[in-house]
Amino acid sequence: MKKILLASVAGAGLLASCGGDITVTIPGYFGAPQTSSAALTRVSSYSTNYQLSSDVLDQNGNTLKQGTSIICDNVTTEITGGVDFTGDLNKLGLQLKGVTSKDYDNLGTNDVNRGGITSGTVQVNISVPKGLAPLSLGAQAIVVNPRTVDIKGYTYLRAQGLDTQGRATNIIESAAIPVVDCTAG
Repeated sequence: MKKILLASVAGAGLLASCGGDITVTIPGYFGAPQTSSAALTRVSSYSTNYQLSSDVLDQNGNTLKQGTSIICDNVTTEITGGVDFTGDLNKLGLQLKGVTSKDYDNLGTNDVNRGGITSGTVQVNISVPKGLAPLSLGAQAIVVNPRTVDIKGYTYLRAQGLDTQGRATNIIESAAIPVVDCTAG
């Protein structure tokens, strides 16, 4: 009985020493970054096949400018862009991650045909199926002529690579991309 009581007291002390903060780490497409001969430097560009037709305010009071690329949550959205790299990059994995929810979805991979190049930009073309983008905020209805748009939240485009030895690179993210429901207005 004394051994059980001592084990319980020791276990409680161990739990108390853990503190109140818990850090959640979102894995990259290929897992935790490793020491790699390649590195991703930035998402140098991205655009979608849907853009805002006029300036609008989001639920935080931020102005989203006309022409801002958006992901339509209720239809498939095509994203094109570029990811800058250095080193022996072999493959690129792409994800979407909610800005505050930290939920994520894997989109797929691109093989990198470097042709001996050790720095440059990998062009990406990916489809985001309807309902896939992880979100960050509650809905906010706004009217954008000629469409009605519900800003459902924001998501990041994330990229992680593999070098020619199969080691995972660092993880990079784009600026926040608005996710909306697009309907005829």
